[in-house]
Amino acid sequence: MVRILGGAVPVALALVLAGSTAAVAGPETEYTMDLSSASAAVAPGGTTAAVISFEAEPYLDGTRVTLSATGLPRGVTARFIPPTPKLSGRSVLLLTTSRSTPAGAAAVTITAITISSDPIGTSASFGLTVTG
Repeated sequence: MVRILGGAVPVALALVLAGSTAAVAGPETEYTMDLSSASAAVAPGGTTAAVISFEAEPYLDGTRVTLSATGLPRGVTARFIPPTPKLSGRSVLLLTTSRSTPAGAAAVTITAITISSDPIGTSASFGLTVTG
């Protein structure tokens, strides 16, 4: 496989693309990640959840991914259940605030990276509002 635009295409198609002036669109990515909701509001000391689901090329169905969250406000922790789901499965994202988490909005980025010798990553945004 040869990587083009963050995705992989069969070598034969890559050779056709490389030797041709006509553009043939290959896949942008080999899997996508979707969140059950794009945002949530939670009070200090509370927890909110979202389900993470994946759509993947058939050959990736059994592949596991590691999940992470960045952009968390002070006092907010992220937990994934399970922490390394298969691309054919789901995971639950739990965001827990402490009582001292300041009120305000934050853009949290959820990232999935395949656990393989050739890691493939994708990300999604989640809007978290801590209410006062």
